[in-house]
Amino acid sequence: MAVICEECGKVYYIDPGKVEQYRDRNIRLRCSECGHATELSRLFDTYKKPRPYTEDEKLRHKAAPSEESLYSGAAGEDESVYVAPEELGLSPVEAEPGDAGFADGGSYPVPESSGDHASRGWIGLRGKMFFLFFLIPAAFLVASGYFSQMRLEETVSKITNQSADIVADSGQGRVLQKAKDVALQCEIYLRFNPYRQREDFSYDPEFNRIAVQQFGETGYTCLIQEPEEGQGWTIWAHTNPNLIGIDDIDTLRKALGQQFEEFFSIVKASKGRKISTGHYMWKDNKGNLRKKYMAVAPIKIEGKPFSVIASVYMNEFTEKIEELGKDAEQIAADTRNISMGLLGCAIAAIGLCILIYGHRLSRNIDSLTDAAERISAGDLEAEIEVRANDQIGHLAEAVSRIQDRMRLFVERLQRNI
Repeated sequence: MAVICEECGKVYYIDPGKVEQYRDRNIRLRCSECGHATELSRLFDTYKKPRPYTEDEKLRHKAAPSEESLYSGAAGEDESVYVAPEELGLSPVEAEPGDAGFADGGSYPVPESSGDHASRGWIGLRGKMFFLFFLIPAAFLVASGYFSQMRLEETVSKITNQSADIVADSGQGRVLQKAKDVALQCEIYLRFNPYRQREDFSYDPEFNRIAVQQFGETGYTCLIQEPEEGQGWTIWAHTNPNLIGIDDIDTLRKALGQQFEEFFSIVKASKGRKISTGHYMWKDNKGNLRKKYMAVAPIKIEGKPFSVIASVYMNEFTEKIEELGKDAEQIAADTRNISMGLLGCAIAAIGLCILIYGHRLSRNIDSLTDAAERISAGDLEAEIEVRANDQIGHLAEAVSRIQDRMRLFVERLQRNI
């Protein structure tokens, strides 16, 4: 609260706690510059409803009110208390001459801003808005988008792998069935031609057509014989004529290299006219190792230890699924990139809106704070520069109305002095 010397215009700031002891008494502040005594009793009227005049005071006031007796308890008696500025915790504020506002050219001094409302910026209202309405929602949005994309990619990968397994199982079943069908056809042929010798199989076009059949793009069947005395596993019908009649395991081992053991373990498992299946690696025409699936089915004729082998490259079954999987992964990656881009744009737009609104809001609050400080220093002509149609605007209008009422109140006080 500020006090202005009526004579020289010097301004003092009051410590409210030190004037409470004089509330029910007339107080005159003696200026340290000019010695003029300024009555403070009317200042209390702004905080406490004035007592009603007595009949004698009303008559004296109508006749010739004097400064000494206006608030005195008895007529013609001056009960005012004269105090020095230091006793009320007052600190003088210098005014530059020539400024508008005081009778002698002084101006209403505005207390220096503590800087709190101006410097709080990002740690004050704007900081809280940025944290609550930007950082936390942005973190949840990013986490949600990341989790959704990870789940999408995981789902795509899982569906692709499971589909490939289902198709592979179905294809393997078809290969085994093919081996059984060819073995049955060979069995029927050999039963109707019991004197057909194994050395003649490859030269018999009809039997060779039955024993060696193509299926799919890379699948085929062939005829092998189980080991006998003095003879090992022997191929008697094959798409490659150079392999017919060879019973030298070492030759096959050299031809297949490291992949021979996988291949031969499946063949050995069929010994005793059993069905065996399995996977092994095989070099294709381009020299690339590729995974194959093989099924061995026996020909059920006594004295004829023959079996039919059906084999095919596995990617013939899973190639389409793998292509679909790659397409799905690409679509998921594109979806992720687009989603992240849109999410980034949304976060940037939200952040920009919060920055703009937060700046306007804090600017209006700072303007109201500055105006309130100027009014508290006695500058009742301070302009409130807030233009808003929200609660801040309503607050500014309320402060403006308070300013107008204070101005009228001061004018009435000046007229009564």
